[in-house]
Amino acid sequence: MMNALARKSCRGIRLAGAAALLALAALAAPAAAQQVYPTPQAAADAFGDALATSDRDAIAKVLGPDYRQIVPGGVAQDDIYRFLAAWAHKHEVVADGDRRAWLAVGDSGWTMAVPIVRVAQGWRFDPVAGKAEIRRRAIGRNELNTIDTLRELQAAQARYRDGVGQGRYADRLVSRPGATDGLYWPELPGYPPQAYGPDALAMGPDVPAADAYFGYRYKVLPARDGGGYWILAWPARYGHTGIGSFVIGAQGGVREADLGANTASRAVRLQGTDVSFGTFRDVGPQSAVAK
Repeated sequence: MMNALARKSCRGIRLAGAAALLALAALAAPAAAQQVYPTPQAAADAFGDALATSDRDAIAKVLGPDYRQIVPGGVAQDDIYRFLAAWAHKHEVVADGDRRAWLAVGDSGWTMAVPIVRVAQGWRFDPVAGKAEIRRRAIGRNELNTIDTLRELQAAQARYRDGVGQGRYADRLVSRPGATDGLYWPELPGYPPQAYGPDALAMGPDVPAADAYFGYRYKVLPARDGGGYWILAWPARYGHTGIGSFVIGAQGGVREADLGANTASRAVRLQGTDVSFGTFRDVGPQSAVAK
């Protein structure tokens, strides 16, 4: 679930995940064997030189001919410049035991997602492990974003209660046509400001997985008397866009549970009494950083 590397990547130089291989996907992959280097530093230097010169043959030698499988699709040229600027400012190889190391760039603590590993002939980048690490970091970023989003929705519920709700909370994210029974409604003449913005349109339980808000779906679990609520968020694709499911109520902080491989079917059946105790546990500031 959430982890320190994910948090560092959020605070870094917008290089996490795809930026680890800046613009490599835009290059044609030549048929070249991956090179082995005498030291991790030599491997890191070779990567930096290849990227700085946009030498596709050199990039394929450093990362292997199948590097495009790690980042399918192009990356903005500005990200290349940011990476190279951070590289020029500071870069170092950080040992991770005797057989693995990471390339750290800049002052943020960000590390390239593809590790440098020891093999029989020396050291090389491990693109297979890099692909798994990119996914792990993406999941961590999605989960951290979901926690922040639930806190924003909690604040929106308070605005709704004190405004158009007249003491009651909204029982849905998006209002029904012509109504203001959700946190969001279209801007129309004579209508009050929404409690939450149009991002709510990408949060619903029926949103396609590819369009889900940072990989998560949401729903409101209203209390029967209108005096409380729970807002539940779960990964649109368990194990790919997220692992943890999260919930927040009218009071208190975010709670978390791992609902397993059947998260999608379990989440849509949950009621407020299911998330108020038991499986879900508190997500405190320390636990969010430590994961």
